[in-house]
Amino acid sequence: MQEPRQPDTLVAELSELNSLLDKHRQMLVKHPSDALLALSLKQYEHRRTQLLKELHLSLSLFFTEHMAS
Repeated sequence: MQEPRQPDTLVAELSELNSLLDKHRQMLVKHPSDALLALSLKQYEHRRTQLLKELHLSLSLFFTEHMAS
């Protein structure tokens, strides 16, 4: 298994992704019948879920390492 990235890196990526999610949601309100837009929104939401899981693991390892020091 590959080690998770640093928490700061993940937080920055999540921030950018949240911005994209907001923009996609706004566009979907304007264009509700756009199936590709809806699909890309679902993909971004799935990516966000994966990043949150990676962040949880990263923070767990980060705090475990620092508490052992």
